[in-house]
Amino acid sequence: MPSTAVEDNDVSADGHDFFDVPTTAVSTSAGDAALPIPYFDCSYYLAVFQVDAEAARQSLNGTGLEPLVAKRKAIATLSFFKYRNTGIGPYHEVGLSLLAVPAGQQPEVQSLTDILQKPETMRRSGSFVLDLPVSTALACAAGREIWGFPKFVTELPITLSEDRFEGRILDPDGLLIMELSGERGYGVGDELPGTDVVAFSVKDGQLLRTRVRTRYHGQVSGGGTLTVTIGNSEHRMAGNLRQLGLDQLKPKLFQTTEHFQSLLYPGEPM
Repeated sequence: MPSTAVEDNDVSADGHDFFDVPTTAVSTSAGDAALPIPYFDCSYYLAVFQVDAEAARQSLNGTGLEPLVAKRKAIATLSFFKYRNTGIGPYHEVGLSLLAVPAGQQPEVQSLTDILQKPETMRRSGSFVLDLPVSTALACAAGREIWGFPKFVTELPITLSEDRFEGRILDPDGLLIMELSGERGYGVGDELPGTDVVAFSVKDGQLLRTRVRTRYHGQVSGGGTLTVTIGNSEHRMAGNLRQLGLDQLKPKLFQTTEHFQSLLYPGEPM
């Protein structure tokens, strides 16, 4: 793992600067952004859950997607980001997503670890974003207006201290939507390199496919004592969490890195 993310952003494996790419200026209601948006220095924590496949299909109804399944269970993720240095400023973000494929494609993988260890699995699938709270107005406006991501602005305290993780999502009124907290499990092997991923979203009735180029190495562990607790908020995100049966559920895998970098590209119509 590099000592710092910024020190490692000079030359990538193909001999080019990871962030040396053409950009396009885009205006939003909260300010300007340049696409692809660069994320220079970030912490990233990913919790992977197995959920009821039928509940996942209902959550994807009308999108043209179907859930990716492993051993007859759908795969939901909670992604926690602490963005310290980005093209749109520092902010926190938490994503609730379902791994999915376009209807009619092969929707099964052999195991959960395939999504972390086999890049081809992630290339043919993607994450459909159900909710994406953020901590700044510009991050919210860019996500909603450019990609149609279901973002809202709120407080998102996220901490990892040694092996104890705590990530909380409050609604705009300050009520608890969700908390993931506890001790992560033992590490599973060596750190794994990150892979480019795809995010699905719907904007103006059109399904978009967005490429996210990444660079990092992450430590994978078991879920340990980590547990989801859904609060008493009536926010839409709390409803989506309940729909998937995540209350009191423990993740099967938990991946962490303090040195995450990425490029978020414009979405392309499917």
